[in-house]
Amino acid sequence: MKSFIQFILEAGPKPSGVRTGKGFVKGWTLKNKIHTSTTNFDNYHIKQVVNKPSKFGLNDRKILKIISDAHPDAPKEWPKEYLKELQQGYADNDVYIEEYLNKKGYCMFVIDKAHGSVKGWDEKSCRLGAKALDDNYLPFEMKGFKLFEVKPIKGRPKYITSKYEWYEWLEGKKARKYVSPMLQFRESVEYVIWGIPPKDKDETLLLTTGRDGKRITKKSDATKLLKLLVTKHGVKKARIQTLDVEVDPSDMFRNPFG
Repeated sequence: MKSFIQFILEAGPKPSGVRTGKGFVKGWTLKNKIHTSTTNFDNYHIKQVVNKPSKFGLNDRKILKIISDAHPDAPKEWPKEYLKELQQGYADNDVYIEEYLNKKGYCMFVIDKAHGSVKGWDEKSCRLGAKALDDNYLPFEMKGFKLFEVKPIKGRPKYITSKYEWYEWLEGKKARKYVSPMLQFRESVEYVIWGIPPKDKDETLLLTTGRDGKRITKKSDATKLLKLLVTKHGVKKARIQTLDVEVDPSDMFRNPFG
């Protein structure tokens, strides 16, 4: 079976941003897809829009109307001058243009090595955008990632600090069956630990879950638990067995030395 990293490189979406080691990516989502992305910090969200408006269903005329409607008392030529400033990156945001796009289902996102965020019209839009981020970047699987902010314009913000909370929120209260393609692969493998307890002669199955009571789905977690059993609890000949959870459970332990 291929390793998880091999799976990403050979079958998954092409690595970009966070995965290439640059540690930063931002852009727009539309529904549950990445619409635009960049690793250039100075390529602001609004700059991505005004320089390629057709990609967002806009053109200069529509953008100028949004600006003019938001600033009815501005001098006649000011909207055009302001649009040029946005295109050149002199201003890093425009709430009116951004809100127009948010109402259409677009969400802005940012992910770095420790933090991420998604901003959309409501929580439903933000959740769709976040699913696209999970499918492409797996933020809570990155070492050192600590916080994801959900920032709906209509609704209360959320601050997610663990991967369990992250996946629970992605599933939603009414859509509990969603699991991202990347997560499906990650959870298709789990680990159990065998060994000979002190004063026993025969090998036995010692652990099938971690300290949190959940299945052990990371080899590094299994290795730490194995070391704990050996050094602290005197377990002998401890070993880790990899299980493919797609196999019939009745076949998993047919040969304990498999």
